[in-house]
Amino acid sequence: MIVFRYFAFFLVLLVALLSSLKQMSLALDEGNLERFTLWTSIASFIAGLPIMLW
Repeated sequence: MIVFRYFAFFLVLLVALLSSLKQMSLALDEGNLERFTLWTSIASFIAGLPIMLW
């Protein structure tokens, strides 16, 4: 059961990271640097979560 929870947690993190990368791409296409910076920060935080929580 605990393995399923870890799998679900990392799956949610993966989806969130991919979503933020998509938002970063859209912000770059629009030339919106503030939004790009925001989504870069969010993606960095999401990518660092497993290390902080491990």
